[in-house]
Amino acid sequence: MRRRSSFRAVRGGTVIEIQRGILQSGIPITVDGIFGQQSERAVKIWQGKNSLPASGMVDEITWFGITNNPLPSYFRRSLAITAAFEGHGYTHAKGNWDNAYLTWGIIGFTLKHDNFGRVIEMIEDRHPGLLKQEMGEDKAKQLLSVIGASLAKRRSFGNSISVRPKKYDIRPDWDDAFIALGNRAEVRSIQEEVVRKVYWAGALKDLRKFGQRTEADAALFFDTRVQNGGINPRKATLIQKSLADNPNATGRKRLSLIAKAIAEGSNRTYRSDVLSRKKALGVGKGTVHGSKYFIEDWMIDLQTVTDDDLENVSN
Repeated sequence: MRRRSSFRAVRGGTVIEIQRGILQSGIPITVDGIFGQQSERAVKIWQGKNSLPASGMVDEITWFGITNNPLPSYFRRSLAITAAFEGHGYTHAKGNWDNAYLTWGIIGFTLKHDNFGRVIEMIEDRHPGLLKQEMGEDKAKQLLSVIGASLAKRRSFGNSISVRPKKYDIRPDWDDAFIALGNRAEVRSIQEEVVRKVYWAGALKDLRKFGQRTEADAALFFDTRVQNGGINPRKATLIQKSLADNPNATGRKRLSLIAKAIAEGSNRTYRSDVLSRKKALGVGKGTVHGSKYFIEDWMIDLQTVTDDDLENVSN
């Protein structure tokens, strides 16, 4: 993990863990989940105090020294970069601008599909009263009533709280409610659980069919499962043809071929966005939604990993 000028700062739960460890060591730092200049300076101070080269980069030795934990799992590393692409974090919600009705949470759970409702129902089942506490009684009732309702009713609800004309944002009162809900540790944990069981598990199935056991492959197929629903038959055919036509392709070249095939097999309306994300993960750097990413800064490279490493999501 490192800060690189002109590239989007690494952010998310892995950064929070580093910042909290630095703070606990007695070095002042704001825990904001963004590995910017203040985090780099704080890491340099910590490294200097612990007789390490003051590079400001978090390698395995620095990570373990600060957190007293192993490096984050490949699940958490992949989640960090995909969550940055999605741009919601655990808290922010967007309206029905894309016909998904309502989008909220770490990988953009959509009201149009079942996992949004799954998260809400798990919150209510495991922590009764939490929804009402954080969102207010009326909003909690409205949200629970629309979960599992017909698509027409879900779409109507999403439109009702979306801000027109573009419907990208939602009403401020609902925005505040979702932020309050997403800031709860219990809710963040449930969001991650659903991501692991649904999206990460699905991504590993795709990886075993079409990819190789590298960190970058895992991140690419996870992002595809989140953004595109995984590898459908059309994408599978395109990937297989592209690799068959380029049998000697290895490393980043092979990943780039897979990335292009995934984009080519995607909905034409969103193809350019799909390509920018997949190409960045394949090539190792690129621009997504106007921000430049250098993927190795997020602790994702071409290192080979084992099935056990990929299945381990505990850290």
